[in-house]
Amino acid sequence: MTRLADEAVYRRWAGFASREERIVAYADKRAGQRLESMEKRFAAWARRYPDGWDEATMKLVWRRALRLEADVCRAAGVRPAQVRRLAWTGSALRAAGAASLSRAER
Repeated sequence: MTRLADEAVYRRWAGFASREERIVAYADKRAGQRLESMEKRFAAWARRYPDGWDEATMKLVWRRALRLEADVCRAAGVRPAQVRRLAWTGSALRAAGAASLSRAER
């Protein structure tokens, strides 16, 4: 989020970020414990950090996040409402968690 708020950082990132970096940045905006819409994620951030940014900065970050979403979704050929976790991700995440626990127990 801070990348979207800082003018110099944002300009540099927006000008040179790879497609992969943009996808990861977008995923970060949409996913917490669950995949949520940008509206829900931004509302959660506003509740969690009420003294974070002033209103003008929050609006700027929101506009930039929406542009990021539009760019990534357009490149993927989907609408934001179509973004979802694929069916295999739940079992893959559970397997990764189990493997991590197994290594920790050794």
